[in-house]
Amino acid sequence: MLRTEFRRRRRISAGESVKTYLIYVVSILLAIVYLVPFYWTVIKAFRDSIFANFPPNMNPFSQTSISYFIVNLRTVWGFGDFPLWYFNSVFVSICVVAGSVFVGMLAGYAFARLKFPGRDYMFYAVLATLMIPFPVISIASYVFMLDLNWLSTYQGLILPQIASALDVFIMRQYFLTIPEEVELAAKIDGMKPWQIFFRVSAPMAKPAIAAATIFSFIGSWNNFLWPLMEVHSLNMFTLPLVLNFFKGANGTQIYWNQMMTVNILTMIPTIVIFVVFEKYFISGISMNYSR
Repeated sequence: MLRTEFRRRRRISAGESVKTYLIYVVSILLAIVYLVPFYWTVIKAFRDSIFANFPPNMNPFSQTSISYFIVNLRTVWGFGDFPLWYFNSVFVSICVVAGSVFVGMLAGYAFARLKFPGRDYMFYAVLATLMIPFPVISIASYVFMLDLNWLSTYQGLILPQIASALDVFIMRQYFLTIPEEVELAAKIDGMKPWQIFFRVSAPMAKPAIAAATIFSFIGSWNNFLWPLMEVHSLNMFTLPLVLNFFKGANGTQIYWNQMMTVNILTMIPTIVIFVVFEKYFISGISMNYSR
Protein backbone atom coordinates (compact mmCIF):
# COMPACT_ATOMS: atom_id res chain seq x y z
CA MET A 1 0.00 0.00 0.00
CA LEU A 2 2.69 2.43 1.03
CA ARG A 3 4.86 1.30 -1.88
CA THR A 4 2.01 1.99 -4.35
CA GLU A 5 1.42 5.45 -2.89
CA PHE A 6 5.15 6.18 -3.05
CA ARG A 7 5.28 5.21 -6.73
CA ARG A 8 2.25 7.34 -7.52
CA ARG A 9 3.76 10.40 -5.86
CA ARG A 10 7.05 9.71 -7.59
CA ARG A 11 5.33 9.68 -11.01
CA ILE A 12 3.53 12.93 -10.17
CA SER A 13 6.80 14.53 -9.05
CA ALA A 14 8.54 13.38 -12.24
CA GLY A 15 5.70 14.76 -14.36
CA GLU A 16 5.85 18.12 -12.60
CA SER A 17 9.63 18.24 -13.08
CA VAL A 18 9.26 17.65 -16.82
CA LYS A 19 6.57 20.31 -17.03
CA THR A 20 8.74 22.80 -15.16
CA TYR A 21 11.71 21.95 -17.42
CA LEU A 22 9.63 22.53 -20.56
CA ILE A 23 8.38 25.86 -19.22
CA TYR A 24 11.96 27.00 -18.61
CA VAL A 25 13.08 25.86 -22.06
CA VAL A 26 10.22 27.66 -23.82
CA SER A 27 10.81 30.79 -21.72
CA ILE A 28 14.52 30.85 -22.60
CA LEU A 29 13.78 30.38 -26.31
CA LEU A 30 11.23 33.20 -26.26
CA ALA A 31 13.69 35.43 -24.40
CA ILE A 32 16.31 34.78 -27.08
CA VAL A 33 13.82 35.58 -29.85
CA TYR A 34 12.96 38.90 -28.18
CA LEU A 35 16.55 39.84 -27.31
CA VAL A 36 18.20 39.12 -30.69
CA PRO A 37 16.75 42.23 -32.46
CA PHE A 38 17.74 44.40 -29.49
CA TYR A 39 21.23 42.87 -29.51
CA TRP A 40 21.65 43.49 -33.25
CA THR A 41 20.42 47.06 -32.83
CA VAL A 42 23.10 47.79 -30.23
CA ILE A 43 26.04 46.27 -32.08
CA LYS A 44 25.00 47.93 -35.37
CA ALA A 45 24.97 51.34 -33.66
CA PHE A 46 28.62 50.73 -32.68
CA ARG A 47 29.71 50.22 -36.30
CA ASP A 48 30.53 52.72 -39.03
CA SER A 49 29.10 50.75 -41.95
CA ILE A 50 25.76 51.95 -43.24
CA PHE A 51 25.07 48.60 -44.89
CA ALA A 52 23.28 45.58 -43.46
CA ASN A 53 24.90 42.28 -44.36
CA PHE A 54 23.06 39.01 -44.86
CA PRO A 55 23.51 36.89 -42.91
CA PRO A 56 24.09 39.60 -40.30
CA ASN A 57 27.40 39.77 -38.48
CA MET A 58 26.43 39.10 -34.84
CA ASN A 59 29.98 39.16 -33.49
CA PRO A 60 30.07 42.00 -30.93
CA PHE A 61 33.85 42.41 -31.33
CA SER A 62 33.85 42.61 -35.13
CA GLN A 63 34.07 46.14 -36.59
CA THR A 64 32.60 47.70 -33.43
CA SER A 65 34.00 50.64 -31.52
CA ILE A 66 32.80 53.23 -29.03
CA SER A 67 34.24 55.92 -31.27
CA TYR A 68 31.96 54.77 -34.10
CA PHE A 69 28.96 55.05 -31.77
CA ILE A 70 29.99 58.57 -30.72
CA VAL A 71 30.29 59.58 -34.38
CA ASN A 72 26.87 58.09 -35.15
CA LEU A 73 25.41 59.82 -32.09
CA ARG A 74 26.81 63.19 -33.12
CA THR A 75 25.57 62.71 -36.68
CA VAL A 76 22.08 61.83 -35.52
CA TRP A 77 21.86 64.58 -32.88
CA GLY A 78 23.05 67.17 -35.39
CA PHE A 79 20.67 66.04 -38.11
CA GLY A 80 17.98 68.63 -38.82
CA ASP A 81 16.07 69.62 -35.67
CA PHE A 82 16.62 66.30 -33.90
CA PRO A 83 16.74 67.80 -30.36
CA LEU A 84 13.39 69.51 -31.04
CA TRP A 85 11.90 66.30 -32.41
CA TYR A 86 13.10 64.43 -29.34
CA PHE A 87 11.55 67.08 -27.12
CA ASN A 88 8.27 66.79 -29.04
CA SER A 89 8.09 63.05 -28.34
CA VAL A 90 8.94 63.48 -24.65
CA PHE A 91 6.53 66.38 -24.13
CA VAL A 92 3.62 64.75 -25.97
CA SER A 93 4.12 61.41 -24.18
CA ILE A 94 4.30 63.03 -20.72
CA CYS A 95 1.13 65.04 -21.37
CA VAL A 96 -0.69 61.99 -22.72
CA VAL A 97 0.35 59.92 -19.69
CA ALA A 98 -0.73 62.61 -17.23
CA GLY A 99 -4.10 63.14 -18.90
CA SER A 100 -4.81 59.50 -19.68
CA VAL A 101 -3.98 58.23 -16.19
CA PHE A 102 -5.96 61.01 -14.51
CA VAL A 103 -9.03 60.41 -16.69
CA GLY A 104 -8.65 56.66 -16.18
CA MET A 105 -8.53 57.13 -12.40
CA LEU A 106 -11.68 59.25 -12.36
CA ALA A 107 -13.63 56.96 -14.70
CA GLY A 108 -12.34 53.79 -13.05
CA TYR A 109 -13.32 55.04 -9.59
CA ALA A 110 -16.78 56.00 -10.83
CA PHE A 111 -17.34 52.55 -12.35
CA ALA A 112 -16.03 50.83 -9.22
CA ARG A 113 -17.70 52.83 -6.44
CA LEU A 114 -20.52 55.04 -7.66
CA LYS A 115 -24.01 53.62 -8.04
CA PHE A 116 -25.96 54.95 -11.03
CA PRO A 117 -28.33 53.49 -13.65
CA GLY A 118 -26.60 51.72 -16.52
CA ARG A 119 -23.18 51.77 -14.85
CA ASP A 120 -22.18 48.25 -15.87
CA TYR A 121 -23.50 48.68 -19.41
CA MET A 122 -21.52 51.90 -19.79
CA PHE A 123 -18.40 50.10 -18.57
CA TYR A 124 -18.94 47.32 -21.10
CA ALA A 125 -19.35 49.96 -23.79
CA VAL A 126 -16.04 51.51 -22.80
CA LEU A 127 -14.36 48.10 -22.98
CA ALA A 128 -15.90 47.51 -26.39
CA THR A 129 -13.92 50.45 -27.76
CA LEU A 130 -10.78 48.35 -27.30
CA MET A 131 -11.96 46.24 -30.23
CA ILE A 132 -12.21 49.26 -32.56
CA PRO A 133 -8.92 49.72 -34.47
CA PHE A 134 -7.64 53.26 -34.74
CA PRO A 135 -7.80 53.39 -38.58
CA VAL A 136 -11.59 53.14 -38.28
CA ILE A 137 -11.81 56.45 -36.39
CA SER A 138 -8.69 58.11 -37.80
CA ILE A 139 -10.49 60.03 -40.55
CA ALA A 140 -13.12 61.35 -38.14
CA SER A 141 -10.39 62.40 -35.69
CA TYR A 142 -8.48 64.14 -38.47
CA VAL A 143 -11.54 66.06 -39.66
CA PHE A 144 -12.31 67.06 -36.07
CA MET A 145 -8.77 68.43 -35.59
CA LEU A 146 -9.06 70.21 -38.95
CA ASP A 147 -12.29 71.91 -37.90
CA LEU A 148 -10.64 73.05 -34.67
CA ASN A 149 -7.60 74.29 -36.62
CA TRP A 150 -5.39 72.05 -34.45
CA LEU A 151 -3.35 70.36 -37.17
CA SER A 152 0.40 70.38 -36.45
CA THR A 153 -0.14 71.49 -32.85
CA TYR A 154 0.65 69.94 -29.49
CA GLN A 155 -3.01 69.86 -28.46
CA GLY A 156 -3.86 68.10 -31.70
CA LEU A 157 -1.28 65.41 -30.96
CA ILE A 158 -2.19 65.05 -27.28
CA LEU A 159 -5.95 65.33 -26.81
CA PRO A 160 -7.08 62.47 -29.11
CA GLN A 161 -4.88 60.11 -27.06
CA ILE A 162 -6.10 61.23 -23.63
CA ALA A 163 -9.01 58.83 -23.19
CA SER A 164 -7.83 55.23 -22.82
CA ALA A 165 -10.24 52.35 -22.21
CA LEU A 166 -7.32 50.21 -21.02
CA ASP A 167 -6.46 52.72 -18.29
CA VAL A 168 -10.10 52.85 -17.21
CA PHE A 169 -10.18 49.06 -16.99
CA ILE A 170 -6.93 48.85 -15.01
CA MET A 171 -7.98 51.52 -12.52
CA ARG A 172 -11.51 50.15 -12.10
CA GLN A 173 -10.26 46.64 -11.41
CA TYR A 174 -7.81 47.88 -8.81
CA PHE A 175 -10.32 50.12 -7.04
CA LEU A 176 -12.54 47.06 -6.66
CA THR A 177 -9.81 45.40 -4.60
CA ILE A 178 -9.74 48.24 -2.06
CA PRO A 179 -12.06 47.42 0.88
CA GLU A 180 -15.04 49.72 1.04
CA GLU A 181 -14.62 49.86 4.82
CA VAL A 182 -11.54 52.04 4.33
CA GLU A 183 -13.51 54.67 2.44
CA LEU A 184 -16.42 54.33 4.86
CA ALA A 185 -14.09 55.09 7.76
CA ALA A 186 -12.83 58.19 5.95
CA LYS A 187 -16.43 59.25 5.34
CA ILE A 188 -17.22 58.86 9.05
CA ASP A 189 -14.22 61.08 9.80
CA GLY A 190 -15.91 63.83 7.83
CA MET A 191 -14.14 63.60 4.47
CA LYS A 192 -16.03 64.64 1.37
CA PRO A 193 -16.16 62.34 -1.69
CA TRP A 194 -13.42 64.19 -3.56
CA GLN A 195 -11.22 64.10 -0.43
CA ILE A 196 -11.78 60.35 -0.08
CA PHE A 197 -10.71 59.88 -3.69
CA PHE A 198 -7.56 62.02 -3.62
CA ARG A 199 -6.41 61.32 -0.05
CA VAL A 200 -7.43 57.69 0.45
CA SER A 201 -8.25 55.74 -2.72
CA ALA A 202 -5.78 57.28 -5.19
CA PRO A 203 -2.69 56.88 -2.95
CA MET A 204 -3.61 53.22 -2.41
CA ALA A 205 -3.79 52.65 -6.19
CA LYS A 206 -0.07 53.22 -6.89
CA PRO A 207 0.43 49.78 -8.55
CA ALA A 208 -2.45 50.42 -10.95
CA ILE A 209 -1.21 53.94 -11.64
CA ALA A 210 2.24 52.53 -12.44
CA ALA A 211 0.78 49.94 -14.84
CA ALA A 212 -1.40 52.56 -16.57
CA THR A 213 1.58 54.92 -16.80
CA ILE A 214 3.75 52.35 -18.54
CA PHE A 215 1.07 51.31 -21.03
CA SER A 216 0.10 54.92 -21.80
CA PHE A 217 3.70 56.07 -22.24
CA ILE A 218 4.67 53.20 -24.54
CA GLY A 219 1.49 53.66 -26.60
CA SER A 220 2.08 57.38 -27.06
CA TRP A 221 5.85 57.13 -27.50
CA ASN A 222 5.58 54.54 -30.28
CA ASN A 223 2.54 56.09 -31.96
CA PHE A 224 3.24 56.50 -35.67
CA LEU A 225 -0.07 56.68 -37.54
CA TRP A 226 -1.66 59.61 -35.71
CA PRO A 227 1.40 61.95 -35.90
CA LEU A 228 1.78 60.95 -39.54
CA MET A 229 -1.76 62.16 -40.23
CA GLU A 230 -1.87 65.13 -37.87
CA VAL A 231 1.54 66.73 -38.36
CA HIS A 232 2.22 68.72 -41.52
CA SER A 233 5.14 70.77 -40.20
CA LEU A 234 8.71 69.53 -39.73
CA ASN A 235 9.13 71.28 -36.38
CA MET A 236 6.29 69.17 -34.91
CA PHE A 237 7.69 65.78 -35.94
CA THR A 238 8.06 63.01 -33.37
CA LEU A 239 10.70 60.26 -33.30
CA PRO A 240 8.67 57.54 -35.08
CA LEU A 241 8.39 59.91 -38.05
CA VAL A 242 12.05 60.92 -37.87
CA LEU A 243 13.22 57.34 -38.46
CA ASN A 244 12.01 57.64 -42.03
CA PHE A 245 14.67 60.29 -42.73
CA PHE A 246 17.43 57.71 -42.47
CA LYS A 247 16.19 55.68 -45.43
CA GLY A 248 17.98 57.85 -47.97
CA ALA A 249 16.55 59.14 -51.22
CA ASN A 250 13.37 57.29 -52.19
CA GLY A 251 14.21 54.61 -49.63
CA THR A 252 16.93 53.16 -51.89
CA GLN A 253 19.60 53.27 -49.20
CA ILE A 254 19.04 52.77 -45.47
CA TYR A 255 21.68 54.19 -43.14
CA TRP A 256 21.49 51.30 -40.71
CA ASN A 257 24.12 52.48 -38.24
CA GLN A 258 22.43 55.87 -37.80
CA MET A 259 18.94 54.37 -37.71
CA MET A 260 19.98 51.94 -34.99
CA THR A 261 21.48 54.84 -33.03
CA VAL A 262 18.10 56.60 -33.22
CA ASN A 263 16.46 53.38 -32.04
CA ILE A 264 18.73 53.30 -28.98
CA LEU A 265 17.86 56.91 -28.18
CA THR A 266 14.21 55.99 -28.63
CA MET A 267 14.43 53.02 -26.25
CA ILE A 268 16.06 54.93 -23.39
CA PRO A 269 12.90 56.69 -22.06
CA THR A 270 10.81 53.51 -22.17
CA ILE A 271 13.49 51.59 -20.26
CA VAL A 272 13.72 54.38 -17.68
CA ILE A 273 9.93 54.46 -17.22
CA PHE A 274 9.80 50.70 -16.73
CA VAL A 275 12.70 50.66 -14.25
CA VAL A 276 11.15 53.47 -12.20
CA PHE A 277 7.70 51.86 -11.99
CA GLU A 278 8.71 48.18 -12.17
CA LYS A 279 8.21 47.40 -8.49
CA TYR A 280 4.58 48.56 -8.70
CA PHE A 281 3.94 47.28 -12.22
CA ILE A 282 4.00 43.53 -11.58
CA SER A 283 1.76 43.67 -8.51
CA GLY A 284 -0.67 46.01 -10.25
CA ILE A 285 -1.07 43.80 -13.31
CA SER A 286 -1.41 40.57 -11.32
CA MET A 287 -4.02 42.05 -9.00
CA ASN A 288 -6.01 43.71 -11.80
CA TYR A 289 -6.38 40.62 -13.95
CA SER A 290 -6.81 38.11 -11.16
CA ARG A 291 -10.02 39.69 -9.98
